Amino acid sequence: MSISRKIILDYFEDIYPEHLRKKFVTWLKDPKNLKEKDEVLQEVWNSIEASADNSTEESFRKLQARIFTHLNNHLKKTSRFSFRIFFRAAVILLLPLLSIFGTYFFMKNNIIVMEDIEFVEYIVPNGEIRNLILPDSSQVRLNAGSILIYPKQFVGNKKSVYLNGEAYINVVRDEKHPFILCTTDMDVEVMGTTFNISSYSDSKKSSTTLESGKVSVRFKNSSCQEVMLVPNEQISYDRISGIVEKHTVNVKNIVEWTKGNIVLQGVEIEEIAKILERRYDIKIYLNSHKYLNERINMKIEGEEGICGIMDILRHLIPGLQYKFENNKLYIF
Repeated sequence: MSISRKIILDYFEDIYPEHLRKKFVTWLKDPKNLKEKDEVLQEVWNSIEASADNSTEESFRKLQARIFTHLNNHLKKTSRFSFRIFFRAAVILLLPLLSIFGTYFFMKNNIIVMEDIEFVEYIVPNGEIRNLILPDSSQVRLNAGSILIYPKQFVGNKKSVYLNGEAYINVVRDEKHPFILCTTDMDVEVMGTTFNISSYSDSKKSSTTLESGKVSVRFKNSSCQEVMLVPNEQISYDRISGIVEKHTVNVKNIVEWTKGNIVLQGVEIEEIAKILERRYDIKIYLNSHKYLNERINMKIEGEEGICGIMDILRHLIPGLQYKFENNKLYIF
């Protein structure tokens, strides 16, 4: 057994005294042996039941007792949502790793964990879009199924937040304290900028699109070096192939979701299903592989219902059939 593996497993077994548990936090944040640390954390997650049924709450109690107990005590939950609801939302949104790695990612992304810092976990349920004002007065619009973690008060030289989902952000300019938005794939650093970022953990791709100002994008899982964006540019990361691409785009189409609309541009049926799940708070089962090569272009107005959308898709994709059963949609 490697040293890293033993350190992590011993921590989860609650072997360490309090003073060593604090040192563990610093050690876990260190990028050395990062790949192995991630692998061990994945194994721990796999050992814990995490299905969205009656056992979910009990599973989370086990997780809370075994994982980051010390951190959870200091990352005080100031959101009006309870952490129990947060965990259920994470499961329903297919974000099983977030409940374990949320704080871990937060530490890895140059965020200083201090005992006197309070963190807010802001969750947007499926079916809703919400606005949020950050402590520095930056304005955020969060899409359905998004989770934003940020300090109640920014401290230090940088203002860092963590996102899983999609956000449209107008950052207050502050040259002395750069604003950094962290996701599992990239860190986006800005000073005074309006941009859109999409990084759902259950999607194949993540992207950053710049509307105004300038941003610097650094990737965590790619050999691609730091990339600068100017207005009307988008950079995307394919999690399957590892390919990074930069394009000139129509930002208006990208941010149509902030108005309640959906614009699909060459989108696969699997990704469409995820978008509709978040938008309409419905579970979708894709029971056929024959549509996987389809790419859809369409605009969905905000007032359009799920039935109307499915009728449109049925005309766009020959042979597609669907049915509803108890807030579940089956595509076959």
